[in-house]
Amino acid sequence: MELNRTELRSVLSIIVVLLLMSSHAVAYDPLDPTGNITIKWDIMSWTADGYVAMVVPSTTFLTPDKRRKTQALMTWNVTCTYSQFLASKHPTCCVSFSSFYNDTIIPCPSCACGCENKNCVKSDSKILSSPGINTPKKDNTPLLQCTHHMCPVRVHWHVKLNYKEYWRAKIAITNFNYRMNYTQWTLVVQHPNLDNVTEVFSFEYKPLVAYGSINDTGMFYGMKYYNDLLMEAGAYGNVQSEVLLRKNADAFTFKQGWAFPRKVYFNGDECMLPPPDVYPYLPNSSPLSDRVVLHNRAAPLLALLLLLMAAPW
Repeated sequence: MELNRTELRSVLSIIVVLLLMSSHAVAYDPLDPTGNITIKWDIMSWTADGYVAMVVPSTTFLTPDKRRKTQALMTWNVTCTYSQFLASKHPTCCVSFSSFYNDTIIPCPSCACGCENKNCVKSDSKILSSPGINTPKKDNTPLLQCTHHMCPVRVHWHVKLNYKEYWRAKIAITNFNYRMNYTQWTLVVQHPNLDNVTEVFSFEYKPLVAYGSINDTGMFYGMKYYNDLLMEAGAYGNVQSEVLLRKNADAFTFKQGWAFPRKVYFNGDECMLPPPDVYPYLPNSSPLSDRVVLHNRAAPLLALLLLLMAAPW
């Protein structure tokens, strides 16, 4: 919803009046030469100390009849910042990995989103067929599917195919909350090869170039009327797409987990990734490689021993 300037000023005026009327707000002190106030009243309750408001020149705006200007009694500027750590004790999403060159699927870390939430049900529970099970509660209490990670959302990154000049990855987002769907969701990924995105098949994509020449971050989001709504947990509680990337000859490799993202954010919150030492590894760098080398060295000696045993004496 977009507000014009008059409506926006009206909304801000109402907020200022509410702040001044609130018993939790420190009133303006005329003896304070700076006229600064500290607002203790916080709508979202994200911080304990509130936000600091700085007095600026009073705002002037047109009256509803557009015939004359009027001036606000006083105007404050407030800079609000969002802190994920203050908003939530634990992460709200996690990431799992897999690849075509390794059969091992690396799951989300255990208790990635905290295991204190006992309000979970198994995916085959009969309670899920009860009427109103998907209706959100007034306090937004989630009803999660019982998993080892206990996250409302899981992002899975699969290294799918390798071509001569390109490689392909599959992205799947799964909702494990039976009482929440996500409208117009966003997924932000940081990866060094996102500077060479060739095609995204079922998501919309927008590069996020925050530092000029550094183009390693992009935002994926759903196509309107197709998959921009991530449904609640269940048969339809997932969206997925594939991304085709052109290889950078100077940096591209499948070694040491290079093909997996560095950071992942779902709806602005950073997701927990598996530890780097468990990423899917190439077969030639597997722990079994030492045994293979030993076997290769022992094979000639074994053949020589067999020849000596078979030779007539």
